[in-house]
Amino acid sequence: MTISSRATRLVQIAVGTLAGSVVLLTGCAERKILTGSAVPQRQHAERAVQAELVGNTAEVWFVKPGGENLELVKVSRKLNGKDKLEAAITELLHGPTGEEEGQGLATEIPKGTILLGVTPLDDDYEIDLSRRFAASGGGASMETRMEQLKRTVTSVVGARKVYLNVEGKRLVASSDGLEIQQPINY
Repeated sequence: MTISSRATRLVQIAVGTLAGSVVLLTGCAERKILTGSAVPQRQHAERAVQAELVGNTAEVWFVKPGGENLELVKVSRKLNGKDKLEAAITELLHGPTGEEEGQGLATEIPKGTILLGVTPLDDDYEIDLSRRFAASGGGASMETRMEQLKRTVTSVVGARKVYLNVEGKRLVASSDGLEIQQPINY
């Protein structure tokens, strides 16, 4: 490799690193995530309140955009099937109903995300989603997806730990560099 091609390669790496940093920083500054009480999500250090599963229903969490803020909103969904956790995640991945969309509800979870499996691990669970779940969209979008998933699974499993895999591999960071805490509901 010549000195000229090395210098060119170093400039390309520097420009790429700078561009990636700009995308990461601007993606994280897009929106604030608000809980139902309009407190910034990052200030919540305590575990999510565990909701009880009532019959065959569970809380599924969506977002309601409001300017630069997103409010997390729960809806009660009737669950179909034997596995309540699998049914609740499936409902989350389907997104808001037409009526719920009419009320302004949306989701940060990319359309086309597929539940590949739910595996019991002693007293814990492991869920496996398709790679579309971890597709880029900025750090704030990924944080919101994780919060929607965390609150939805907690409404079903309570204190049991839930680990997230994407395409069979434990998710430790998003494509945008956001570190993913495992288990996701602690």
